[in-house]
Amino acid sequence: MVMKLKTELAKRGIPAVTTRDDDTFVSLQDRAMKANHAGAIAFVSVHCNSANNREASGTEVFHCIGSRPGEVLARAVHDPLVRSIGLVDRGVKGAGFYVLRHTKMPAVLIELAFISNTGEEELLTSDGFQLKAARAIAEGVTNYLKGAKRL
Repeated sequence: MVMKLKTELAKRGIPAVTTRDDDTFVSLQDRAMKANHAGAIAFVSVHCNSANNREASGTEVFHCIGSRPGEVLARAVHDPLVRSIGLVDRGVKGAGFYVLRHTKMPAVLIELAFISNTGEEELLTSDGFQLKAARAIAEGVTNYLKGAKRL
């Protein structure tokens, strides 16, 4: 999914650095450090949510508590994403996740869908769903960056 996002961003003239290009484990500390060393202007982390309740569903976007630029980025990504993929809207929320607290730039953590929900797990493995999500996230990042240049 993230490689599709990288491609969609490149189509919009936005270079993206990924913390990994395969299923190799990268620590949270190394993810934040790589973004900081790259001089990134925005950090987007994409995840699959999970819950003991197999009926839990939906999409949510987190930003660092107290980060106004992070919240602006989160809303910019959230709106086209929820509109595009059509899952339950779990909202935009502040959180203290490591990668949100330790990146020097506005950062978001996207919980795309619940891998513990059978229907959403099927979506997560679908190329069509992944592409739709990647395009929506790229649209949000693009809109954020356009707005950030005016700040």
